[in-house]
Amino acid sequence: MFLQDGRGEIWRVAWEKPINKKKQAIQIPSVKGQTAARLRSLPPGVYSVIGYRLVRRDNRKTTWFVSATAPRGIKRIAIVAGRRTRLKIDERVEVSCAARATKKGLRITMVVAGEKETGLSIYRGKERISIGYRVTNAQGQSVAEGQMEYG
Repeated sequence: MFLQDGRGEIWRVAWEKPINKKKQAIQIPSVKGQTAARLRSLPPGVYSVIGYRLVRRDNRKTTWFVSATAPRGIKRIAIVAGRRTRLKIDERVEVSCAARATKKGLRITMVVAGEKETGLSIYRGKERISIGYRVTNAQGQSVAEGQMEYG
């Protein structure tokens, strides 16, 4: 998670499990029902969430993640001294695709978005994946297909 304070300073807030030199996850004790590794301390103030990364592993132990950035901010949170603030991110990924005939041919646009229509990229392992598309006519025949390019 990346936050930006009112002065423009960027704060990285991470929840990855710490790894020791043997590349093993370190067990973190629990604090009043919360895992200590999930708690972070920030100076009081108002922050904008400007980026996040969600990581998951599938049944084959392959790591997948989405990486989102929004320089204008996704949401604002207020940190008050002595009070816990829970930060939630909507984990849904929305993919929309549209095709339009133009004089130069077929124009295809694809949007991959996260919370508040934030642009994001999808990764499998260390590689950003491309998303395939196929446009069909009224009879169901393919008129265009390919791979989406980010950017």
